[in-house]
Amino acid sequence: MLTIDANGNDRVVPGLLSAGEAACASVHGANRLGANSLLDLVVFGRAAAETTKKQFIPGQAQRDLPKNAGEESIAHLDAIRYSTGKSSTAQIRAGMQKTMQRYAAVFRR
Repeated sequence: MLTIDANGNDRVVPGLLSAGEAACASVHGANRLGANSLLDLVVFGRAAAETTKKQFIPGQAQRDLPKNAGEESIAHLDAIRYSTGKSSTAQIRAGMQKTMQRYAAVFRR
């Protein structure tokens, strides 16, 4: 996984690896297409396993998390979950669906 440092440069986040639907990389360029996920898991899952093997030692101690770890994320989700506004969830979903179908549809030739 990459993040951006204070200077705007890409920086690797040590220990955070993903494959398949959770990853941003894909063998075919679009891991949401049918039958591509298995290949992505095999290719990138193996790469994640090899990286883990190189970077970590079995039984290696993990640093302690802060006491309030994750609370900010939960608070953010709760703010969204309990928010009120002019549009219902169904209206927002329908708008998003139409936008995706119009501008980001997945198709094959």
